[in-house]
Amino acid sequence: MKIARFIKYSLTALTLSASINAFALPSFVDNTKLMYFPPLVDQKGGSCAQASGIGYMFTYEINRLLDRNASASTANQFAYLFTWNFVNDGGDNGGFVDEGLMIARNFGVMTEADYGFASVYQFKWASGYEKYHNASRYRVKKITKYDATTEAELQKIKQYLYDHGDGSKAGGLLTFSTRSSDWKIDDYYKGPSQTGYKSILTKLATTGAHALTIAGYDDTVESTDADGNIHYGAFIVVNTWGNWWADKGRFYLPYYFFTNRENVSEISLSSTMQGCDVYVHEPKIMFKIRVNYSSRNDLRLTYGADPNPYAQSTPNNYNSIIVANQGGDYAMTGSYGDENTKGILEFGIDYTDHMTSDDAQYGRYFLNIVRSQRGTKVGEGTIDYLSVYDYRGSKPVEYVCRNIKGKTLRLGNNSFSFSTLHPGHFSASSLSTLDERGNVSNKTYIVRTANGHIAKLKFSGSSNNINMNYTFLK
Repeated sequence: MKIARFIKYSLTALTLSASINAFALPSFVDNTKLMYFPPLVDQKGGSCAQASGIGYMFTYEINRLLDRNASASTANQFAYLFTWNFVNDGGDNGGFVDEGLMIARNFGVMTEADYGFASVYQFKWASGYEKYHNASRYRVKKITKYDATTEAELQKIKQYLYDHGDGSKAGGLLTFSTRSSDWKIDDYYKGPSQTGYKSILTKLATTGAHALTIAGYDDTVESTDADGNIHYGAFIVVNTWGNWWADKGRFYLPYYFFTNRENVSEISLSSTMQGCDVYVHEPKIMFKIRVNYSSRNDLRLTYGADPNPYAQSTPNNYNSIIVANQGGDYAMTGSYGDENTKGILEFGIDYTDHMTSDDAQYGRYFLNIVRSQRGTKVGEGTIDYLSVYDYRGSKPVEYVCRNIKGKTLRLGNNSFSFSTLHPGHFSASSLSTLDERGNVSNKTYIVRTANGHIAKLKFSGSSNNINMNYTFLK
């Protein structure tokens, strides 16, 4: 009996707690009215997922974190085309919000100020090391999915929209997917509301995939389903088709479309929504790379570091999430541009997440550019610059790999390494340890050492573990 009474009282307490939380929520929230919400996006091409996830949600969350006005400057807005052009395979293709958020989590996102203007069919990759260094600061910490099929689940979503689910003074945004080509939207809604929008969805679409952003809710909105039943409450949805569409780009999406899912497929309306937590990251060690290449689909990068300045290889090679057999058969910066420069891409790759500790010291850095034959066009080109910046001191220190400017990128592995014994431009061998097929070269070299001796030099092993053998001749 005591156990039964305990369970009864515990359940009552939980019910009361849920009721109190529900009662505590205001009847409406509209986060588009906050200064953190950016100007409306008029998406280019099939970039709706990135426009929704990066252009709206990520931009809003960074500005909410930093308590700044998203509309004050393009430096406060984030370029959804930056992520889109890494995931669209060089075409006007759609994608998923998660793809952009993963780039934001593992690399970062470039600001609109740094990215600049781009047309849809340019499929632009911006060039400039400092732009990538700045982009690497703005990151996703966590991606959270919310189920959205029951009243209780919608209550949690409303709580998130109100206070981010953690008592914050401003709530969050969420993204979801739906069809959109033949949906029915009434642009003359005259029913009750506290947020004042005049457009409301009355019928789900049956074709055309689309991603959208939920920025608030209004419990007083009334809607009627196909059977004449009246339902209360709706989410405030922001589209990415510009300010002219619907009611300044916004419309009501009644709750019942999520909870009454009979004959509603996941493609027609997703049963989940997703949000993200963000943070500002400070890069400590970062590679600076410049290549000149004619088909970016061909290239992918691995990189690493070792404490030993004389190491021949590193046991830990990491894959880059950008410049990873992406972007189509175009020159590095896009489908068109100055013929003399469009193949030149200068960018950065952050190594900080792979450091064993904040004060870890590395004696040698490694970069491998793997060139393959992807797509219909076989590219060609060179590496023109490679260095590493260490930002942990009072001022940045750059360690430069010398004698690589104009070095041809051959099929297979193109491995480069350099020591940090001396910062700046220092002497390094210009000999290639690999042949044109990416195998260890079988050539024998005669070299002069720093103290004037002559030595015979030969390489052996594999491309991932190169051994150097030498014999002094005099």
